[in-house]
Amino acid sequence: MQTCDILGAVAPYAALIITHLSAVSSRQRSIMGGEDVMNKMEQNFCQKCLILSMVEKEGSTVCQIERVRYRKCPLVEVAYQLNFPTILSIEAEMPVKFQNEIRKAFPQYQMQTEQENEITVNITGEDVNPMFRHRPVRKLHQFISEDGMWKITLAKNQLAISTLKYEQWEDMMSRFEQPLKAFSEVYDQSYFERVGLRYVDAIKRSELGLEGVEWKELIRPHLLGCLSFSQEEVEKVNLNTLRAEIVMDGVSVRVSSGLGIINTDNKEPDNAFILDCDYYQIGKVDMDKIGKVAECLHQKSTEFFRKSITRKLHEAMNPQELK
Repeated sequence: MQTCDILGAVAPYAALIITHLSAVSSRQRSIMGGEDVMNKMEQNFCQKCLILSMVEKEGSTVCQIERVRYRKCPLVEVAYQLNFPTILSIEAEMPVKFQNEIRKAFPQYQMQTEQENEITVNITGEDVNPMFRHRPVRKLHQFISEDGMWKITLAKNQLAISTLKYEQWEDMMSRFEQPLKAFSEVYDQSYFERVGLRYVDAIKRSELGLEGVEWKELIRPHLLGCLSFSQEEVEKVNLNTLRAEIVMDGVSVRVSSGLGIINTDNKEPDNAFILDCDYYQIGKVDMDKIGKVAECLHQKSTEFFRKSITRKLHEAMNPQELK
């Protein structure tokens, strides 16, 4: 089974925890290392969050792209990942040369290990015999910015950048330029096999002045599941998680959405709607084509997000047009 391997956790940042209110797959534990979305982000970093927003013109089926700044942005983390054929030296040796090239921007280092478990089922007649086995442990070399908000993760078959302080797409790509260049030079890698972009949003009604508003007034039906029932129809929804995989103009999207709880160090747990989307393309992509593919994924993420929320939620997040 293929999993979304946006690299491991935003580790030492600690503090904000999102817990999905249902069982989750190993894929959902990718960015944050478990079901936890951990961070140390400033309470108001989303006031600078930049997002492209689809704006539907009244009376027209044509949509135009409008760049807006959500001053109450729900983004928790963004990760951009490149997969390549396994390079054994990354697993066998410390990446000293690579670190030297990026140490100015990412001075902190830590190494984590990751082990994924696999369950296989053998069916003989009417007997079903599940077998549980461990996959080999994988090393994750993590290079973290001084403020702890940005991280480069290098593994034997992956290179990723993730952030808890996403402000602008161009800024993220700019920060990734040097690590990507260093990787290409140190490991002589000229192409990639998978390109992925992942966004995790936690929409909290209490922070948007929307207490008491039903989720169906804020989120589009394709993500709601049982939350689409009115309070008159269903007294309470205790568990609600949707997982799906779709294709949009050649871009694959893995979607996980549903109710969650936000835990912080200094606040009471807060209910939220979690939207976790992984946009990716599989196939050989040469180094000089990576930027074009990444831009395509970014555009699709914009389109899907805007089509997943209502005008009411869009306005509640206080969009500011960029001039």
